[in-house]
Amino acid sequence: MYQHEKTSQNLTALSGVDGFRENPAALFQREMERARPNMNSLPFFREEIPCYCPPFVLLDNQWIGTALTPWMLSLVILPGPNQEWESRSVGDKLGVALPYKTLMFTVSQLQQIPYYLSHSLASPLDRNLTAQQAVQLADDCLKMALSFPLNRTPPDLNRRNILRAMVK
Repeated sequence: MYQHEKTSQNLTALSGVDGFRENPAALFQREMERARPNMNSLPFFREEIPCYCPPFVLLDNQWIGTALTPWMLSLVILPGPNQEWESRSVGDKLGVALPYKTLMFTVSQLQQIPYYLSHSLASPLDRNLTAQQAVQLADDCLKMALSFPLNRTPPDLNRRNILRAMVK
């Protein structure tokens, strides 16, 4: 999944990050709650929406999860057990191939999480979204990101092709 090439040392780059042995969803949610007071002046801040992270899923030895806050919904990736990510600069962009599709992630950081990858799914949140719907959306987005797409090609209903299929 997350793979990197060697990069030159950069003074703004973060040092290598060791992986999380335990599911980091609760830690990530606490970090979002800690950021909440600094974000409530945003014009699209939704007071009734909670900070919520469903349990993250370990995929290819990396933690994948969603983070819901009153100002956004994001897909996040953190290093898993016994994994060390090479240094990257905050703001770097990386393409990550997930089962659903390849998405562009941004290197981000929080006070207790040296760095992680984030992909915005919704910012701002839809004004008509209730708190309950937003939580369900966070759960569903995580499931979708980890699901394999159904690649169904519509059948060619040309008469000739139907007859060929019958002859085989």
